[in-house]
Amino acid sequence: MRGKFKGTILALSALVLLMASTSMWAGTNLGLQMSSGATIDQICDNNINYAGCTGNASDLNPALGQITFIGPVGSWTSNVTSGFGPPFESLVPLLDISSFNATVGAGGGPLTVLLSVSGLTGPTGLQTFLQSFGGTNSAPGTIVTSQAWLSNANTPFCASAGCGGVAITPLLTLSGAAFSGLTSGSALLGSGPFAITLAVTINTGGAADTTSFDDSLSLPEPATLSMLGSGLLGFGMAFRKMLLRA
Repeated sequence: MRGKFKGTILALSALVLLMASTSMWAGTNLGLQMSSGATIDQICDNNINYAGCTGNASDLNPALGQITFIGPVGSWTSNVTSGFGPPFESLVPLLDISSFNATVGAGGGPLTVLLSVSGLTGPTGLQTFLQSFGGTNSAPGTIVTSQAWLSNANTPFCASAGCGGVAITPLLTLSGAAFSGLTSGSALLGSGPFAITLAVTINTGGAADTTSFDDSLSLPEPATLSMLGSGLLGFGMAFRKMLLRA
């Protein structure tokens, strides 16, 4: 009898793990925004518009949780940018941008890349995030910055205090032919829905430049295990009572 209960506990434990990983992403929306000067292109996951994402540019990747944009943005003539997030990505990473961007003429303005997931309902409480950022560029004076932002108002592409955003990580400011940086930060996450945005800006100072980079935002595994462990504890206590009665 006890063996049967043990098997049931293991099965329910696996179910809790699956439910925790899927329920957190239910109802989420992923969007990518590319802007330079007066040009603002918003790309909605699977080309399905939602509140805050107009979808005036196309997602070339048919997979859910994966966005790919190819095309010019203002004076940036060549851009191949992919953004990954829920439900394709889990907590490690939560958001990831992989991008190649080039401007061939002098006088071009900065390029800003925003990857945003909205409609999140978990995890909750005080959470610590890790951000990893690195890449290369051809112009020695180019400065690249990145920062993660939280919007408890669930506003997509919110990457400033002006829209009610709260900085999750410190601003990473990098330069050089090859650049890399690693930082961390904490944020108090409510019960949701809320949005998280990863914001990258490339400023060449008006020079022609080719830049490629990868930027990722993650929640460390202990946060994941703590969240799932609370669910498993509840099941364990219930089945312990059943075992004692058997």
